[in-house]
Amino acid sequence: MLDKVRKTIEDYCMIKEGESVLCCLSGGADSVALLLCLSKLGYRVSAMHINHCLRGEESDRDEQFCRQLCRKLGIELTVEKVDVKGYCAKNGFSTEEGARRLRYESFERSDCSRIATAHTLSDSFETALFNLARGTAAKGLCGIPPLRGRIIRPLIECTRADIEQFLSEQGQDYVTDSTNLTDDYSRNRIRHAVVPALKSINPEAERAFARTAKSLSMDDFCLRKEAEALLGKAETPNGYSTSILGSARWAVMSRAITKLLEDNSVSYDNARVNEVCCIARSGIGKLCLSGDLYAIASGGEFRIARLVDTESREVTVESECEFELFSKKVSIVIGDKSQIEHKVHKMFTYIALDYDKIKGVIAVGTRRPGDSIRLAGRGCTKTLKKLYNERIPLEKRASALLIRDDDGVLAIEGLGAAERASVSEDTEKILLFGVSGV
Repeated sequence: MLDKVRKTIEDYCMIKEGESVLCCLSGGADSVALLLCLSKLGYRVSAMHINHCLRGEESDRDEQFCRQLCRKLGIELTVEKVDVKGYCAKNGFSTEEGARRLRYESFERSDCSRIATAHTLSDSFETALFNLARGTAAKGLCGIPPLRGRIIRPLIECTRADIEQFLSEQGQDYVTDSTNLTDDYSRNRIRHAVVPALKSINPEAERAFARTAKSLSMDDFCLRKEAEALLGKAETPNGYSTSILGSARWAVMSRAITKLLEDNSVSYDNARVNEVCCIARSGIGKLCLSGDLYAIASGGEFRIARLVDTESREVTVESECEFELFSKKVSIVIGDKSQIEHKVHKMFTYIALDYDKIKGVIAVGTRRPGDSIRLAGRGCTKTLKKLYNERIPLEKRASALLIRDDDGVLAIEGLGAAERASVSEDTEKILLFGVSGV
């Protein structure tokens, strides 16, 4: 088995010369075999054991076993205890998911170049069957990838039978997690019932799956590359062109959407990907993905963005000033037309207004119900609701800043000034409305 593990590491370029490797050690057969292989192959290996404190004395037994094993092998061991029950209660995760998240959080804090987990071909086969039972795309049928970031899986081409034979030959014992012997978890039912049934049809079912997974992986890789090219072609200043996304083949478009969901750390399944694809293809719609994060299609663009309800707020302006409003910096500059240039700061985008045409109190804030404006040079008056729908992305409308006086809206950031207060040849005194952080 050592030769198989060495070849897997080399084939997937898992460990470069001189890199350190952290072995994730539970004390079970797979992780013990992984630690022995990495040690015997001469890699700079250390180990980490996570005590989930879920099985009482059995959890402590596993920890003690790992300590003794690493002491015997002369390998540095780090042990961490985690409160899985408390974490799951606080965050709403299942015990299995919460334990997995806490494990990987601990592993990722390691300074080692690579993090080696003991996933095997048998684990990968079971994962693919689990995904198939729930419904999945090609990626889910590929099982567990050999590499993910700095996480490596050197045993990914070894079966559970290979592991047990190797440990027997080495005269090495291991511990058994009693929860793996029950059918309380879906994965255990697959392991104890489904896999044996498939092996009764083909004793080499795991190897057959490996061949299928490699073929699917190559196909999926090509389609994902096309998806990345599609996103590059469709990219716009505020998102992605719905016409370009929508004209792509569904297999490519769905992978492009999947990448956007992953980039935004959104959990998804096939149904969710299909829903988002339908919005992007139709060019109109809004779908909540998580909390205030939405998939949005409008104005010929698709994007994933946060929609934050911004409470209406205004700041009264009585003189030149700078202040912050909704995470944007606002600058008000007032001066004679011939002398104002030296007051302009390049970090702001300014709109110029004829100061003498402003009526009453000046205020900066967000739109009010019923607001309208006749923009200079446009020849028509529009409500801000209609204007925003046409010109401002949905996620930016609530925080779009404007300046107003007693007669209404004077100017809107990014859109321009009202005709009634626009600067002309006769203007003597100017008010500059500047916004940064747009």
